[in-house]
Amino acid sequence: MSQQQQQQQQQQVLPSLRYHDCNNNNNNNDPQLSPTLADYHSLDQQLLQKMVYDALVWASLNGLLLGHKSVQKSGSLPGVGLVHAPFSLLPTQFPESHWRQACELAPIFNELVDRVSLDGKFLQESLSRTKKADEFTSRLLDIHSKMMEINKKEDIRLGLHRSDYMLDEQTKSLLQVELNTISASFTGLGGVVSELHRSILSSYGKFLGLDSERVPANSPARKHAQALAKAWSEYNNQSAVIMFVVQAEERNMYDQHFLSVALRE
Repeated sequence: MSQQQQQQQQQQVLPSLRYHDCNNNNNNNDPQLSPTLADYHSLDQQLLQKMVYDALVWASLNGLLLGHKSVQKSGSLPGVGLVHAPFSLLPTQFPESHWRQACELAPIFNELVDRVSLDGKFLQESLSRTKKADEFTSRLLDIHSKMMEINKKEDIRLGLHRSDYMLDEQTKSLLQVELNTISASFTGLGGVVSELHRSILSSYGKFLGLDSERVPANSPARKHAQALAKAWSEYNNQSAVIMFVVQAEERNMYDQHFLSVALRE
């Protein structure tokens, strides 16, 4: 399809978007009205398919990718069996007050995790039952126990944590689902998804009643890289290395490469 044909198709599709304003008995079909989440299901199908197409092109061009599990070596050889990572076409509407609350809680949880990590006796006792049921935790606690026996201490510590939250439908309160401390996954792709949403809304936002500028800035790969570099610098040993512990067949390698590249810049 030529560029002129694409422009003509877009001009034909975009004005056909319609919304139903539940607060207006006149059923005003003005496409400038702000939609609710339910309205996205009634989008014009041509418009929806155009948005999906543009999103998939953007994802392919900007590294929002995984290795497909059905393709051999897609988890070990870069560029083999590429497929776009799962993503939502549009950003989820989220109360700004709750987002700010999560940001304010982050350093508090970080300090809590750090303090708990220094209490070896508490960790061994509180995780004793988990140790019996989970081999991975058991091995970590064994290593931890040996370090305690030789009184091994580290004055330089870095924690990369990710808190997952959901909104409770009944109370509308922010609830923490989990606090991840064992891996730093999706620092790369997470930031790329934010860029994707800004791109989609910059093209279609006026027809959806959504502003691309309202998508919060999100650059976790760069910030994680800065934290790792700072820890390496504080270690003050030129022969020290930052080690990436990955699976043998890692289809999510591109997420990790985002962090690796940011660290080398």
